[in-house]
Amino acid sequence: MIIFKKDFQIGASMSSMQTEGKGITKIGDLTFDKYFQEHPELFYDRVGPEITCDITRHYKNDIKMFKEIGFDSLRTGFSWARLFPDGKNLNHEAVNFYHDYINEYKKNNIKIFMTLFHFDMPLWAHQKGGWESREVINSFVNYCNFVFQEFNDEVDYYVTFNEPLVPVYEGYLNDKHYPALNDPKQAVNQAFGIFLAHSKVLLEYKKHNLKAKIGVVFNWNYTYAYSQSKEDIDAARIYDAYVNRGPLKIMYNGQIDPILIETLKEYDMLPAHSQEEIDIIKQTKIDFLGINYYFPCRVKCKENNLNRWVMDKFEIKIPENAKINPHRGWEIYPEALYEIGMEIKNDFNNIPWYIAENGMGVENEERYRNQQGMIEDDYRIEFLTDHLLQIKKAIDDGSNCFGYHLWAALDCWSFRNAFKNRYGLIEVDLKDQSRKFKKSAYWYKQMIEAKKG
Repeated sequence: MIIFKKDFQIGASMSSMQTEGKGITKIGDLTFDKYFQEHPELFYDRVGPEITCDITRHYKNDIKMFKEIGFDSLRTGFSWARLFPDGKNLNHEAVNFYHDYINEYKKNNIKIFMTLFHFDMPLWAHQKGGWESREVINSFVNYCNFVFQEFNDEVDYYVTFNEPLVPVYEGYLNDKHYPALNDPKQAVNQAFGIFLAHSKVLLEYKKHNLKAKIGVVFNWNYTYAYSQSKEDIDAARIYDAYVNRGPLKIMYNGQIDPILIETLKEYDMLPAHSQEEIDIIKQTKIDFLGINYYFPCRVKCKENNLNRWVMDKFEIKIPENAKINPHRGWEIYPEALYEIGMEIKNDFNNIPWYIAENGMGVENEERYRNQQGMIEDDYRIEFLTDHLLQIKKAIDDGSNCFGYHLWAALDCWSFRNAFKNRYGLIEVDLKDQSRKFKKSAYWYKQMIEAKKG
């Protein structure tokens, strides 16, 4: 059993859209509602975002189960579209729900991290241009200001964005998210808008003088060159500036990597911006950093005739001898977590940080149900153990890591994957929305109980 200090927070993550569904209050349409309406066949088993885990009806029992496991803290989020269904008018029922919801965690002595944006773009905002629109950015800032004023220090930690560039890469360079385009120019403008929105919200947050901390949760899929060839090393350096360290440093302290500027200029891809907006971004300062880690990126240079932007020249390639999660096709490489911990210590001023997501998604977990009806997910316990050992090693070597949240507290709906790959400590039965602990929940409980001062 891995033993952490008593003040090390151990808990889990989930998100508003992936657990709430339409819920008990009015909520505006999201881009994923539109995507599902247009192409239900793209979603696993044609399961859309209508119900998900129906947590707005089940949260008291869910939080009771979280308490039984022993969570110190949990991350979920507010839904912008629930609080402001049309982007302008406040939904008072939603305000009351979130007060009740957050207070239920408080009653059970579970600290709460609340995310302000987790892939859940309101449809009206997308129709106005998404993050490329300054009107949308200002509406987002207004929504965040309302949250800070209304919920104040009921929330222990605020998170501006979860995995900020995933909707960009998956929606504007891929078909996993709406609008399912492949347009690098739009992707760059959307990304810049996210950086600007993040920085504007941080500046507004300071005006509220809250005790709560504010940060960002970034998916750092640590970059390696696929080989030691000069081409692959150069490819990894540029890829890293676009996907990992580059955007992370912008959202950490407003530092813009010169590689980004040079290569975007080379392809005439610089986003529309003003000097005032650059000055706002340069004022960026967060209190803590959340890191989501699932797999590394091993970058290889490739031949490509598209030549639209520099990223067309690279591909991610998994070594033949790598350990793989076959259900997701992702490499399993826990050692990168230690390197992340050391890099935060040495290059990010040892900012307080925590693992905000790390987990093992497996298809058809029914195969592992025992005679007593419990899923014996030893594969998940092995995965989590291997990664937690690397976190412990980083802490022992001086990295300022204050906690670990696995993904996910319970089986969550996951966009086009729906419930194909299950990640939870707690099983969700989609037929009746009943919940049941998996074997990993009892293992996790033991690890939390083993903490010592």
